[in-house]
Amino acid sequence: MARSIHRRWTADDVTKLRQLAGKHPRNAIAAQLGRGPSALAVKAHQLKVSLRIVRSNETPTFSDLDPGPAGFDWPE
Repeated sequence: MARSIHRRWTADDVTKLRQLAGKHPRNAIAAQLGRGPSALAVKAHQLKVSLRIVRSNETPTFSDLDPGPAGFDWPE
């Protein structure tokens, strides 16, 4: 049975992950850090860092949120 080799995450690795997250695909980030995509996903989750790529022309809006309890619009 093959033994897995675990490398500790350094402060430099975490800094690079935070800088690259959201700008590059997870496989490219994993390759640059010399880690597997699964290890990258686990560390990003621990740090509460999203790996979803956000395009510059996509600004998050809140217009898609539920307007009120159970979706009802209350009269004003």
